[in-house]
Amino acid sequence: MRLRGDERVMRQKALKERKPNRLASLACCAALVLSACSNPLRREPTPELALSPTRTPVSQREQIARAQSTPTAADTATKQPASTAATRTRYAACSAVKPNIGRIAPSPTSSGGQIVYLTTDGNIMVTDPTGRKTTAITSDAFISENRQAGRIYQFPAFSSDSRFVAFVSLSTSEGFNGFTSTVHVAPASGGAMTDLYSTSEWNIPYVDWSPDGNQVAFLTISPRDGAIRVVGRSGGKIAIFDTGSPTYWHWRADSAAMVTHLGGRATTPGRANVSIIEAKGSVKGKQTVIEALPGAFQSPHWSPDGRHVLFVAYTDNQDELVLADAGGKPICTLAPIEDNAYFAWSPDGRRVAVLDTAPAPQGIPIPAALTVYDLAVGKSATIHDEASMFFWSPTGNKLAVYSIAFNTTPTPLGDAGGKPSAPLAQTRSPALRIEIVDVNTGAKIKVADTYPSRQFIQYFPYFDQYSRAVTPWSPDGRRLVLASISPSRETADIAVATLNAAGSSTDLKRIAAGTVAFWSPK
Repeated sequence: MRLRGDERVMRQKALKERKPNRLASLACCAALVLSACSNPLRREPTPELALSPTRTPVSQREQIARAQSTPTAADTATKQPASTAATRTRYAACSAVKPNIGRIAPSPTSSGGQIVYLTTDGNIMVTDPTGRKTTAITSDAFISENRQAGRIYQFPAFSSDSRFVAFVSLSTSEGFNGFTSTVHVAPASGGAMTDLYSTSEWNIPYVDWSPDGNQVAFLTISPRDGAIRVVGRSGGKIAIFDTGSPTYWHWRADSAAMVTHLGGRATTPGRANVSIIEAKGSVKGKQTVIEALPGAFQSPHWSPDGRHVLFVAYTDNQDELVLADAGGKPICTLAPIEDNAYFAWSPDGRRVAVLDTAPAPQGIPIPAALTVYDLAVGKSATIHDEASMFFWSPTGNKLAVYSIAFNTTPTPLGDAGGKPSAPLAQTRSPALRIEIVDVNTGAKIKVADTYPSRQFIQYFPYFDQYSRAVTPWSPDGRRLVLASISPSRETADIAVATLNAAGSSTDLKRIAAGTVAFWSPK
C-alpha cells in the first residue's frame, strides 16, 4: 500500500479530475436534504433520510467572506495551485526534516465502556455495549405541533473520565417566536443535570470537554459571528476565549492552553488567524497570534503530547499543512494543500491522516484520497480513494472511514440477540458506507452501508472538529457504534460492530432505537 511520491500525486490528481462528476452525483442527494431553516422540532413519523448539514443557515464560505476584512469573497473562492511533485513549499518537507515527535504508547482499556445516544424522541440515553443496561440522562423531550412547543436534546459528549456527559437542549414554548439553546452537564450514571449556559440569541452546535474533565468549552454562533465560551463543569462565570467566524479550536493535553482558528483563510493579515490561548481553568490567559497566516482548513490539532501543533499556513501563494512547535512556529511541511485540509493526529502521535478536498454544495466533503503520513519514518500511503470522513481508533492502528456509496441498499442490522432484523426497504439511494482500515497493511473491512439521520449529518461537514470531542470507537479499539435509518420499519437503529479475533470481519448487532451514538473514552 505504500506508494512512491510521484505515484501518490498522480493518483490524487486523477481523483481530483473526477470531482465534477462526483459533485453532480452528490447534487442528486438534494432530494434528501433538510433545509437548515426548517423547524428542528417538527414531528416526523419516520426519521428523515438526509445527506446534508443543518448546523447553520448560511454557508461556511459566506461566513468566511463576512468575517474576513481581506480577502474578498471572490478571493476566498480562488482555487489553489494543483499539488504536484514539483510544488514548492516555503518550509522543508517533514519527510526530510524528520522532526523529533514525542510518541505516546496507546493504553486502550479492556473495559467495554459506555455508549451515549440520541433516542428517536429526542432524549439522551447511556447504555452498555449490549444495550441491556440503560440509563436515561433526559426523559422530558417532547414535541407539540398544536401548541408549537417542544424540547429536544443534541450533541452529547463524554468527559475524558467518562463520568459526565455534556449536551445541548433546544426548546421553544407557545407564543415564543424563537428557540432557546442551553448547555447542560449530567452524571453518566444518571441524576440531576446542571444548566451551564442558556441563550435565545445564539445557536450552540458543539460542546467539548477539557482533557482534565473540569471545563466545558462550547461554540455559540449566529449567521455573522461566533464565540468560544468556557465554563467550569459545575457552572460559574462564563469566559469568552475568542470571537470570529468560522470558529474552531483544540485543547492541549494538559488543559492549560488551546489552539484556535478563527475567520477562515487569509491571504493578507486581518481577522483570520491561528492563536495559542493559555488557560487556567475557565480563566483566559495570554493569547498569542501565530505569525503564519491560516490557509484552507478548519480545526487545528495539538499533538497528543502537547509539543507540536498542526495547521494549514498560507505562504507564497501556496497552502501548506505544517507541523509547528508548541508556540506555533512552523518546523516543516507535511503536505501542500490544493483545496481544504481535514486532518487528525493518531492517538499515539506517530501518524497524521489527511483529506485534501472541498465541501460539496450540500456541505459533505467531496470524496477524496485519504492519506496517512507516518512521521516516525517519513513516509506516506493512500489508504482510501474516496473518503469523506474518518475517526482514529484508540490504538492508532486503524481508521473508521466513511464514504458515500451510490446505488446501494442499507445493511440489515442484527438485534442484540444476534438474530437478523427485518429486511430493509429495497430502495437504492445514496448511503453512508462505513469501513475499518488497517493503516499498517491497508486492509479494509466493510462494516455497513447506512442511511444516516439528519442528526448525524450535522456532524459531517465539521467532522474534524467533532472528532476532537467524540468517537464511534470503543475504548478497547475492537468495536464501532453506528446508527442507520430503516425505512421499512419506520425507525432508526443503533448497532455495534465487533471485530473478530483475526480482525478480518465484524459482527453487527442492533442494541437500541436511536439516531446518533458515540462511545465513552473509558
